[in-house]
Amino acid sequence: MSLFSQPAPKSSIFGNLGNQPSATSSSNPLQSQNTGTTNPFANLQTQPPSQPGSTSLFSNLSTSQTSQPAQSSLFRNQGTSQPQQQTSTLFGAPKPATSQPAGSSLFAPQATTGPFGASQQPQDQPGQNGQQPPAPARLSQPAYFDSLLEKGKKRARDADGGSSLAELPGLQLGLSDIARRVREIGGIGTETPAGRAADSKAHYLLAASGVNLGTTRLDLDALKVEPGAATAATSVPLEWDPDTNRYMDQLQQQSTLKMIAEGIERAHRNFDAYLDENIDINWEAQRKKIYEHFGLVSNGSERSDAAAQPLSPGLKGSFGRSTRRGRTTNSDQSKQSTLGRSIFGQSSLQKSVIGTPNTAYKTVSLFADVEDRSGQGAVSDDRFSREKQTKFAEKVQALNRERLQEKPYRILHEFKAVQLQPGGESPSQLIDAYKALIDIVREPSDLENASQADVPKQRQFLTDYLDETPNSVKQVEIRKRILDGSRRSLEQQFFEGVESLINRNAREANLGGVPTAINKIRAYIRVRDVRKDLKPDELELQKIDDVEPMWAVVYFLLRCGLVQDAADYVKEHATTFRAIERNFMTYIISYAKDKDRRLPRDLQDRINTEYQQKARMAPENSLDPFKMACYKIIGRCELTKRTIEGINQSSNDWLWLQFCLAREVNRVEEVAGDVFGLDEIRESVSEIGQRHYQKGQEGLGGYGTYFHLLILAGMFEQAISFLFPYTYVAAVHFAIALDYYGLLRVSDQPGAETDLLTYNTKELPQISFGRMLGYYTRDFRTSNLDAAVDYLVLICLNIDFPGAAGKAQASLCHEALRELVLESREFAHLLGDIHKDGTRLKGTIEQRVKLIGLSDQDMFLKTVTIQAASVADDNGRTTDAVLLYHLAEDYDNVIAIVNRALSDSLAVSLSEPEPQLSPLKPRQQQQQGQTGQQQQLQEPSPNSSFSLTAVSDPSTLARNMISLYDSNPLYLARIRPQNRQTCGILLRLSTIKTHILSQNWAAALDTIAATNLLPLSARGSIPAIRAHAATTNQLPQEVKRNLGNLVLWCIMAVGGQREVLQAQKGGFEDQGREGVREELKGVGRDLMCFAGLVRYRLERGVWEAVVRAGGDVGGY
Repeated sequence: MSLFSQPAPKSSIFGNLGNQPSATSSSNPLQSQNTGTTNPFANLQTQPPSQPGSTSLFSNLSTSQTSQPAQSSLFRNQGTSQPQQQTSTLFGAPKPATSQPAGSSLFAPQATTGPFGASQQPQDQPGQNGQQPPAPARLSQPAYFDSLLEKGKKRARDADGGSSLAELPGLQLGLSDIARRVREIGGIGTETPAGRAADSKAHYLLAASGVNLGTTRLDLDALKVEPGAATAATSVPLEWDPDTNRYMDQLQQQSTLKMIAEGIERAHRNFDAYLDENIDINWEAQRKKIYEHFGLVSNGSERSDAAAQPLSPGLKGSFGRSTRRGRTTNSDQSKQSTLGRSIFGQSSLQKSVIGTPNTAYKTVSLFADVEDRSGQGAVSDDRFSREKQTKFAEKVQALNRERLQEKPYRILHEFKAVQLQPGGESPSQLIDAYKALIDIVREPSDLENASQADVPKQRQFLTDYLDETPNSVKQVEIRKRILDGSRRSLEQQFFEGVESLINRNAREANLGGVPTAINKIRAYIRVRDVRKDLKPDELELQKIDDVEPMWAVVYFLLRCGLVQDAADYVKEHATTFRAIERNFMTYIISYAKDKDRRLPRDLQDRINTEYQQKARMAPENSLDPFKMACYKIIGRCELTKRTIEGINQSSNDWLWLQFCLAREVNRVEEVAGDVFGLDEIRESVSEIGQRHYQKGQEGLGGYGTYFHLLILAGMFEQAISFLFPYTYVAAVHFAIALDYYGLLRVSDQPGAETDLLTYNTKELPQISFGRMLGYYTRDFRTSNLDAAVDYLVLICLNIDFPGAAGKAQASLCHEALRELVLESREFAHLLGDIHKDGTRLKGTIEQRVKLIGLSDQDMFLKTVTIQAASVADDNGRTTDAVLLYHLAEDYDNVIAIVNRALSDSLAVSLSEPEPQLSPLKPRQQQQQGQTGQQQQLQEPSPNSSFSLTAVSDPSTLARNMISLYDSNPLYLARIRPQNRQTCGILLRLSTIKTHILSQNWAAALDTIAATNLLPLSARGSIPAIRAHAATTNQLPQEVKRNLGNLVLWCIMAVGGQREVLQAQKGGFEDQGREGVREELKGVGRDLMCFAGLVRYRLERGVWEAVVRAGGDVGGY
């Protein structure tokens, strides 16, 4: 099969160009062996064996029947040129064909298939090594094509005349159409037959793909290669010029241009390296965000897993550029400092842990799956939600205070109390969910009166809950706890409903006497009977003395979880029960005594038999439905049918029956028919969710009902993910409470996920807990930093996760705190402060250092403060970086940053305003009894912050820091002498600049002389000037970059002082003044000589300014 062979016959403009006729070809030129194919060029080039050559329009595209040498061309013998003959090109005149030796080329095996689907056989031809004169070519007759076209049209009109005629192919194009198509393909223009064949094949392929070769060639010819920086920087040899000055000017100009070109090229390399190391943008995700922002697509409609993941290296982004990736390998990346890029998105262009702060209490979730599942953003724009957020924040702060003191905290009760506050549209099922969790965890309502053994500890259930072995002891225990707690919650909820109904209908209830549980159930039954919703009308209940429905009393006692009361009631009426069901008393007494509510195997078999007999043999409507319900509950009968007929039941009643029938046992030892546990309940709950609570469906009872179902079934991760789109405030605090007790599986890759709910390698659900808390703080962290810190600290609850997951959670917490520090810039408040006397004040984060997995202050400084300082320094926040490094006790780095800032300030010309630093936010000390709003309105005290860094002038900042460190030898011992000396020189330069600006020329000259940077005392000595010029290479970079400005300032001071002396002429001191003027003139000349020696080390434009100033002073 050839490259272009078609699987089925079809019509094509180039179809069957290389078809071979059969041995018995028809004499009719319109008839082809390839029937069923309509082709305008079918078999047009079939030549008789006697013809030596042909020059038709597509001559020799089909191989001739004459034998020829076994040679090969690019088109596999298609259009094979015979030796000693002449062939015509596709568009040109006949051309002599060069003979080729016999052999096989790359595209021509001995027996092959033509490129257009027709089989071609190599044929022999004598005289393959000889040369013969070319034979004349025979021209094609245009009338022949016209006659063929007319015959084809006539055959189409007479197609009904015969079936064989209809099968013949027809011509669709005339000679002019063929010529137009040929012109569209374009010319070949190759020299050799092999090249001509290759060019023809390329033209056919491109034309079939829709490529306009003429237009494409014009576009390619129009491309102009732009010379790069290296081309522009290519040095041109200078022609010798007898004028030395002109030659030196040309040499300097060429050297300057070369230096500029090298600098630009170096800047390009540095910029590319910076992009590769620091920027990692998913352009596809950015495109989708832009589309969503402008409403081009619906929010979340185009989200996909591919958009959430970074593009692979080399893939094209939607903006036309390849996605840039770092050149470092994974091992190199792991060795990089976390200051530049961390796995949690520390870079400003990577994903943030805490997100951007909100300003209007309205937020759209940043999780990809939340929008897809809910179809709407989570909104918190009412006063009640803000009040609840404030109350929840107070509870979280109280939780962290208790954790610092290692005391237990009633987190579920406290959160439930906040949720109970009136206001908002929260469903009542959220309160029921808190009650269910309280029963599952068994959290006491009063910690003071509860024993230590009964109080659940922080992270108590983590090991059992995270055990991934289904039948392990730990997993069985945690499932038992969930089953028992959920059942107790439903039973307690029903009993509260019983009491509420009795209180609302006191007359019908007729409680009277002692309000015991049995009497309350009797009153409840009376109310239900009066309301006609106790049973169907056609059923009769078995009663004691025709008054009290005894089976209903037992059933409702079981429904309320009062199993022992139900057993006592049966004992109290033992005669009646034995008369009706003699074995029932044995069953219920054994059921009440067993802590797991299971019957022995013999009683289990007996009660199942009785249940089956009654259900099968009893007449219709003769059985008391409450009696059958009691048998089903106590004996766990007929588990395949987990419903009760004949009793009006709510959804909670059905759910309670599931939990009442479920047992967690060793499934290997259990009878197959008795296996029904928590996993089966979870499957039922998931099926309910898929049917009634998918996207856009509220379901029966609203979203709160399904959330309550998920909590009862122990599907905590799915519950949080389901609730988050509707009320993210409640979802976050449910997650905090669950995580506090270790009942939440958090993401094992906290820095990579984009979804709220993900699944691990074993398909177990997990929640992005850290990012959820970080995004939640967007609502209030601008106004309440302490609360934001307390929420972010809770990420380290998961630090006890086994393996690398715990370390990843701790790193995520530290990253979130670092982002909070850099975003708020409340360094003194968050990280601490140091007064002038050296007293250290702990910040909000440092006060909670025990809660973030750091054992001492050094680890805190290393993981939070130093990294935040490095990022602040990279972002140009000088005052922030100075304070942070000072708090981290990295005093040498403080001086280095101050030197750099001061050097940048000195490099600004005198005519431009000096750059100012962004001053540090002062530390605000909150007074007791003041609210956060009152705290914001209060003006900060001048002594409330570390005033040495709360400045905007670089020179003032440098003087403050140097004066502080000079006063303490411990500080000086940790500063390198070179940095200390550099700072002193820069401060003197700052003083000189101040004198120049105030035109205090004499003081400026004295200060310059004190620095000993310029040869002011050389007195024309060239060796001394050269010695000063040689020492400039040893100067620090911060001083060296300002050397040209210093020379300029000194020349200006010399000229200014000479003008002052000139203006003071007169009196007996004229001779002394004139001597000073001449001395200053000599200083100016020395400075010009010095500047000429270091001219190539000066900043751009400084040399020209020095030359102009020197000319004015008279330096040359």
